[in-house]
Amino acid sequence: PEIAQPHLSDLTSRIHESTSLAVLSDSGEEIQYTARVATGRVMSVNITVGTRLPAHATALGRVLLADRHRDHEQLGLTSIRSQGYALVDEELEEGLRSLAVPIRDRSGRVVAALNTAMHASRHTLRECVTDLLPELTSTATRIESDLHTAGRFTHVPLT
Repeated sequence: PEIAQPHLSDLTSRIHESTSLAVLSDSGEEIQYTARVATGRVMSVNITVGTRLPAHATALGRVLLADRHRDHEQLGLTSIRSQGYALVDEELEEGLRSLAVPIRDRSGRVVAALNTAMHASRHTLRECVTDLLPELTSTATRIESDLHTAGRFTHVPLT
C-alpha cells in the first residue's frame, strides 16, 4: 500500500475518479481494499481501506481470480486474463461501473489489483476501455516497477 498510494493519488487526479488497490483474501473468496484515494465528488463510491467484498462480484476480484484459477475456468476468467483487465457493469450495485487491472510481482504472479469505480452515467463502457484503461495500465506498470525495485532491498528494523 505504501508503494501504491502516491500512484493512486496521481491517477485519481488525472482521471477524476476514485481509485483503489486490493488483494485477495487467504480464502480466495473476498477481496480486501489495502489502499484508496477518493475523488472530491459529492456522489462518490465510499469504500474504506480494510473493506471486504465478494471476489467474484468485483472487477478487482475477477482480475485476481483470473491469475489464481488457471486450472478451473469460471466467469470468463480466461478472457479477463488474456485481455488484461476486468470491467464490471452494474453487477455489484445498480449504477456502479468498475474497471480493474492486475499488479504483478517480479515473477509475473498477480499480487494485487488496481481499479477505478464510478457511477455508470459518467463513462460509457467504451470510454472505460479507450480512456480509463490506458491510464490504469500505465499506473499499474509504474507501481510494478517500484514494487520490483523495493523487492531487491531487505528491510532492516530499527532497534
